[in-house]
Amino acid sequence: MVIDVIVNDSSCLIDLRKGGLLTTALLLPFRFVVALPLVTAELNDFDEADWNDLRGRGLQIIDLKAAQVQRAFALKSEFAGLSVYDCFSLALAETTPSAMLLTGDQQLRKRAASVGVMVHGVLWLSDQIEKARAMTFAELADALARLDADPLVFLPAGEVAQRITRLRNKARGR
Repeated sequence: MVIDVIVNDSSCLIDLRKGGLLTTALLLPFRFVVALPLVTAELNDFDEADWNDLRGRGLQIIDLKAAQVQRAFALKSEFAGLSVYDCFSLALAETTPSAMLLTGDQQLRKRAASVGVMVHGVLWLSDQIEKARAMTFAELADALARLDADPLVFLPAGEVAQRITRLRNKARGR
């Protein structure tokens, strides 16, 4: 499947911002979207100036249609362990052509896959940044190191360490 749209959940937007990857990610050849309920209820660390800047860089805030909201609540009743906000993101990804869901939440990843939604996380996006050469290898290694050092960011430590080592070697010309 060709990916044209990346539906972001709250955790990924927060983690991308912490790592200094969010604005660079928006340079990639995808349409980045987030469901409006996440913006108004879950992403309180982002202020109006942040949202204006991100919208100016191409991030779209999607006001869900009634059918998408209904689908989110159906998903919520089917998958009790997910938050309603997870379900808004999942419903948006499920109902948007050529979309994938970007999340680090393992339960959400599992449920998304079970309903046929393609799902990836921050490390996949960092790989896309690397392939596009949207940052230098050293900058990307530093961004991943920031994420790895943050106790509130949950990425597979071994995979992060491998990427950091590979990127630092590339930065040194090895």
